[in-house]
Amino acid sequence: MKVACIQPKFHKDIEKCYSEIEYLLKNLLDEFNNCDIICLPERWTPFFNDIPLNIQEERGENYEFIKDLANKYEISFLSGAIWEKRNNQKKPFITCYYFNKKGEEIGRQDKIHLYSYEQGQFEPGRVLNIFKLGESKFAILICFDIAFFETPRLATENGAEILFSPTQIRAEGIKNWEIYLKARALENRIPVVACNTYGSLLKRKFPGQSKIISFVKNYISPSKLRVVEGPIDSNGFVYDEINLDFPKKLRKLRFKEIIDKNSLKVRKVKM
Repeated sequence: MKVACIQPKFHKDIEKCYSEIEYLLKNLLDEFNNCDIICLPERWTPFFNDIPLNIQEERGENYEFIKDLANKYEISFLSGAIWEKRNNQKKPFITCYYFNKKGEEIGRQDKIHLYSYEQGQFEPGRVLNIFKLGESKFAILICFDIAFFETPRLATENGAEILFSPTQIRAEGIKNWEIYLKARALENRIPVVACNTYGSLLKRKFPGQSKIISFVKNYISPSKLRVVEGPIDSNGFVYDEINLDFPKKLRKLRFKEIIDKNSLKVRKVKM
């Protein structure tokens, strides 16, 4: 699978955000003229201190922009995270849309694990979706969703062969984030594509450094990770071609070694 992350700087003007994404996309295609799917970061739009100003109608302007981009360039797209309100729902959702290369909406994944202030502002997702791209299957885990082992494991156990993660990680959390990504890849023997935000927001810096993590072929025990990174403290993109067959063999071996935790007894030893 030929995958890429586009890492734009978010601006205060949405039209500048749109222009930068398309500019980076053209540069990506000039260098790599064939790509199967592109992931955007969790936040690539302007941010307003008044939270309601950041929330769009369901399938609103940002949705339409990515939908048109997928159709225009004939590439499947993951929209990053869009904040949108829906009919008959009290709170809005944080969601990532998946468009095929015709610009058709295939589905969407709502953020399941809400982070910090998000818990009071948004409705959490209740369903983990498994999507298809050609003959391959994948899941979308938005930022905090990948910090917990349950969601990546559930996705992998239900057939996902690669995990995509639009994220918004500030500079102080980059080292932890890298550990999470590598751990999820190793414990599930599955490639991970994580696209991070770049820019400054509320006096916090988001350095980008998006990552595509896969496995070096023929390294079985121990497995060996291949990590390709996007630019640090700059806009840009990262691209890689991922072999999905070899990790499938690794997963088969690893999952045979899993012990059902419910079969184990826990004894609290007294001093």
